[in-house]
Amino acid sequence: MLFRSCWAFGVVAAEPVLRYTQPAPDTGQGWEQQALPIGNGRLGAMLFGGAAAERIQFNDITLWSGDERNTGTYQPFGDVRVEFAGKASAQSYARELDLGRALHAVRYTQDGVTYRREAFASHPAQVIVLRFTADRPGQYSGSVKLSDMHDAHIAVSGDRLYATGSLVGWAWPGDAPSANQMSYAAQVQVLHQGGSVKREGTTLVFAGCDSLTLVLGTGTNYVADAARHFQGEHPLARVTAQVSAAAARPYAELLAEHERDHRALFDRVHIDLGTSAPARAALPTDERIAAYTADGRDPELESLYFQFGRYLMIASSRDSLPANLQGLWNNSLTPPWNSDYHSNINVQMNYWPAEPTNLSELH
Repeated sequence: MLFRSCWAFGVVAAEPVLRYTQPAPDTGQGWEQQALPIGNGRLGAMLFGGAAAERIQFNDITLWSGDERNTGTYQPFGDVRVEFAGKASAQSYARELDLGRALHAVRYTQDGVTYRREAFASHPAQVIVLRFTADRPGQYSGSVKLSDMHDAHIAVSGDRLYATGSLVGWAWPGDAPSANQMSYAAQVQVLHQGGSVKREGTTLVFAGCDSLTLVLGTGTNYVADAARHFQGEHPLARVTAQVSAAAARPYAELLAEHERDHRALFDRVHIDLGTSAPARAALPTDERIAAYTADGRDPELESLYFQFGRYLMIASSRDSLPANLQGLWNNSLTPPWNSDYHSNINVQMNYWPAEPTNLSELH
C-alpha cells in the first residue's frame, strides 16, 4: 500500500469520482442512499440530479432547536426546487461527484440538445452555486421555488427569493418548547443569460433562457459565545451581503476559487491500493459496489472510499460547529438521536481520520 502526502511525492491513481447513470429518487430512501452531498463546513446540500426537476435539500450546521440547558435537535433548513417545463425523459444521462474538485455535475441529452449542470458549496464565498447550461440557446424554461421546514415567511424581490423565520417555540414532538430564540434566513438569487425571469406569487418563473446560475445563502443568529447566550445579530443582512457579493462575480471565478480552496486540503494525500480491472473501474459506482460486495477485487474502489471519507470531513467540519452524527446533512425534523453530539464514542469516531489523513485544521 502506498499512502503519501502529495508534497513529498505523488502517486498516479484513478480520479476520485462517484459516477451514476440515473438521478436519485426524490424520496427519503433516495436522499439517504443515492443523492450526493456537497458542503463548505457550515452550509451543505443533498443533490438529486433529476432531468425534469432538480431538488437541492439544504442545511446550515448552526440550525438547532435547543437552548443553553438542552442541546435540542439539529434541524433541516429547506429545499430549492428547479422545475423545467416540458422536460421528462433523458438520454445518455450521467451524474457524478468529483471528490478532488468538490463538484457535482449532471449531463444528459433531450431532443438533440445536451444539458449540463454543475453545483458546489464554496467555503471562500460562503454560498452554494448551481449552473445550468445547454449547447443550444433558449433551452431553459421553468420555475424556481424556495421552501422552508419551519413555516418561514417566503418572499420575492426582483430575481431573489427570501425566507426568514424563527425556531422560537419549536420543540421535538411531545416535548415542551425550549427557550430557543434562534432566527434564520435563506436567499436564492436567480441569474440568467437570455430569456426572462418574472415573479409569480412566491415563485420565480424563467422562460427561454440560454443558461441559469443560482446562488444560495443561509445563516442563523448563532454565535459561539456563552456570554451572549449564543445569540448574535439577525442573519438577514449577512446572508444578503454574501449572496450579493457572490452573484456579482463571474461563475468561472467563483468555481476556480472554490477548487483552489478545496484542493489545498484534499490534494495533500493520495492513496494507491493497486489497480482494478478496467471493466470493473468502468462501472457506475452503485453497480461497482454491488460487484465488490459479491467478490471484492476492486482496490481502486477501496481508495475511492477512503477519499470519500476525507471529502466528507472537509465538507462538514470547517470554521463552524463540528460535524454531528450526520455530518451536516439532515432532511428530518426528528433525526435519529437528534443528529447531535455523543461524546461516548461518536464524535471521536467522526474525527479519527483527521490527523492520519492530513486534515489537522478540521479536527
